[in-house]
Amino acid sequence: MSDDVTRFLAELGREDRAARTIEAYGSDLRAFAEWFASSVSETFAAATITPTDVRDYRSHLQTVAGASPSTINRRLAALRRFCQWAKASGLVSEVSTDRVKNVAAQELAPRSLSKRDVEKFVRAVERHGERRDLAVVLVLRHTGIRVGELCALRLGDVSIGERKGSLTVRSGKGSKFRVVPLNVDARRAIRDYLAVRPVVAHDSLFVGQRGDGIQPRGVELLMARYGRLAGVEATPHVLRHSFARHSLDAGASLVDVAAALGHRSLTTTAKYTKPSMADLERLVERLETT
Repeated sequence: MSDDVTRFLAELGREDRAARTIEAYGSDLRAFAEWFASSVSETFAAATITPTDVRDYRSHLQTVAGASPSTINRRLAALRRFCQWAKASGLVSEVSTDRVKNVAAQELAPRSLSKRDVEKFVRAVERHGERRDLAVVLVLRHTGIRVGELCALRLGDVSIGERKGSLTVRSGKGSKFRVVPLNVDARRAIRDYLAVRPVVAHDSLFVGQRGDGIQPRGVELLMARYGRLAGVEATPHVLRHSFARHSLDAGASLVDVAAALGHRSLTTTAKYTKPSMADLERLVERLETT
């Protein structure tokens, strides 16, 4: 990792960017640095990058690495952010990525589950799981919060009454604070779980197997286990996508869904209005000859 990249990542840290975001930038810039060293035979630094290098790297990702458009565009975005920082820091006079366009890609909605598959998945948790697992799944299903936000919840972040309830997300992406309502299914599942929640020294809402707060990896593993039982490929993020898609299909507005998901831009939420790969598969299946 070059000194310039190290300084750039440190600046992202001072901007209070999420640890995963900083890690992703580092990974993408490291990939470019490795290609740069092997192709240009120079040490990677902000001042050594040219527009031709960026275009050649894009071509390499397309034709040699066989990367998907989303991966290519993400790596170009990381490089753009780095080059913009380099100019602002006085390391370069021009941004080498300014005239390099993204790869055009087919715009599809993120993968989500049908309502029927979600019901199969929830049923598997109801049959084979414990109260904690059902509460975890139903909170993700009915709020659309991120797995990291779920794991960060504290007991004081939950408010449950007779007719309504809410979760306070204090550590959302970009350190955004928001309050998310809970429907009756989520409220009931949380109430049932709290009745048997282990007595521990910390106040994490969901307690892990070792008595500490549940971690994202633990949530992913428990969902994979119930997914296998249900014959459904489910992850925390897929449930988030499913919440968004089902909400919009039911007539919810982009503004409301964006607020629930914690999106900064309606453009991010609008991707759920596009057809998914499953939608296209159903389309072509209707055209099959009999």
